[in-house]
Amino acid sequence: MNYSGPEGEGSFRVTLRLASPVRYQLQAVDPVGRALWGVDVSSEQGVWLDHRNKLTCSFQGAFDVSGIPLGPFPLLSLPSLLIGRVPASPAEGTEPERHGQEVGFEDGAGRHWTAEMGEGGTVDGWNLRDGREGGQPSVWFMRRDNWAYLSDRSRGVQVRWREVLRENLDKEPEPLVRPSGYREGSCRDLYSPRPGP
Repeated sequence: MNYSGPEGEGSFRVTLRLASPVRYQLQAVDPVGRALWGVDVSSEQGVWLDHRNKLTCSFQGAFDVSGIPLGPFPLLSLPSLLIGRVPASPAEGTEPERHGQEVGFEDGAGRHWTAEMGEGGTVDGWNLRDGREGGQPSVWFMRRDNWAYLSDRSRGVQVRWREVLRENLDKEPEPLVRPSGYREGSCRDLYSPRPGP
């Protein structure tokens, strides 16, 4: 993965161990193999590890984290995002609208998604608008020449990645171990400014 945004530019490698939509792990390392962060999810419960800042937290259900540069998405949607699917579903009780190769829907948070479908049902790209259809997309995703691109205009962030290896898991991943000495807190408050002395 390559990242460009307000914090600068950089690259890192991500390993996704996907046992099922509700059991997976993500681990990121820098170009020389030092651990950056990890997340371990099982049945909508998870553990977040920030190795650079020595922070950890547990969460249940949706959790947006500012500590990873992959857009404004809950951690539970990251496997879908990384493998090129739309990282959201239509609001309960609604059906997507289809117009040729485009599929549009509103999610449970009132955000409007439009996906461009390719051959065989693959997603060639999508965009996200906050609020009703008609405004400019705030986030978009596309595939070009074996690369996937995610751009978040509101945060000024662009991430691009490509898959270099895919293997079948022979067993469910072992739970990530919380290293000793990490500060534990509420996931929602982990990156809020800490009070002064």
